[in-house]
Amino acid sequence: MKAEFINQPTSGQYEEKTFDLDTIWKSQIWSWVKFTTNNGIDWVGSFRGKPKSVAVAEKINQVAVLTSDGLFILDINKKEILFFDPQTDIKDLAETPTKDKFIIADFDSIGIVDVTFKTELLNIDYEIDNINFGRYYGQRLKINFEKLPNYKIINGFLNTENWKIEMK
Repeated sequence: MKAEFINQPTSGQYEEKTFDLDTIWKSQIWSWVKFTTNNGIDWVGSFRGKPKSVAVAEKINQVAVLTSDGLFILDINKKEILFFDPQTDIKDLAETPTKDKFIIADFDSIGIVDVTFKTELLNIDYEIDNINFGRYYGQRLKINFEKLPNYKIINGFLNTENWKIEMK
């Protein structure tokens, strides 16, 4: 199971499905994501908003797509949206190393989204801002953020075994 942002495909190149928003408040910008199912079938979904991030939680058969217009969680085998959050404050997205949950970050908090789409915010010992995720190093997710009140830029890790931030 894979997912990645791509440029707008040529018409007919892939089977396509549009995931539009049922609201008058939507951007005119579109993003395209190429999905590959567990059976090796490729198809493309188009989503409102500028592309931000994609994450794959294979164990629960879900893919999350984050655009400037919202967070979409899909079952890519059924080509259905399971959950949509129009909360555009979400800045970044990753899957857990166990591939059964998603990690989200807004400007000043980090949360874990489970299989039922409930978000549990992490208890962080200090105030942070401008959170960005990097790549994994084992069970540790590289994160960059500004530590308040001095806005000191921190390059650290989120340990996904104990859900604590480790600073270099």
